[in-house]
Amino acid sequence: APSAVPCPDGQSECPDDATCCLTASGTWGCCPMPQASCCADKVHCCPHATVCDLARGRCLSSAGDVPMGTAFPAWKRQPPVPVALRQVLCPDGRSACPDGATCCQLPSAQYGCCPLQNAVCCSDGQHCCPQGTACDLERSTCTSSGGWARPLAPLPKARDVKCDDETSCPDGNTCCRLSSGAWGCCPLEE
Repeated sequence: APSAVPCPDGQSECPDDATCCLTASGTWGCCPMPQASCCADKVHCCPHATVCDLARGRCLSSAGDVPMGTAFPAWKRQPPVPVALRQVLCPDGRSACPDGATCCQLPSAQYGCCPLQNAVCCSDGQHCCPQGTACDLERSTCTSSGGWARPLAPLPKARDVKCDDETSCPDGNTCCRLSSGAWGCCPLEE
């Protein structure tokens, strides 16, 4: 999003090369110059370090007079777009894996995340194979009916980022308070 200058009401903003000035109607307007002086008539404005001379309609400075600018209406600030983070919730109802991964139970009865979608979890609780293949633990491969084999994929543990005693986010996320006061998960680390 283009950067903008927030106005003091916290709801309006102006382009980043403009200045917020209060208008006669009590709303915020934008003076089309950076760090401008807002004139007392709440219609006009003058460049930075100049003085409004409303009687003559000029902006006064030691370097000479310049014409006044006119403010245009400010616009309402757009709230940041919420990020919809899709996750795969594991059967324990607590652990979660990133979208596109598969929850597989570890020997410890906790869950790990197989980095493959709709994967086959191996019975050793330590490996997984792509959909449509079978775990061959003796040969440490994933075999398909077509006869090809590939090495077993190791299972990383589903680590959680704790927000508080009840809430946690997946590994690599950051806990952020939602406007409701509940915790949300930002899909970015720190």
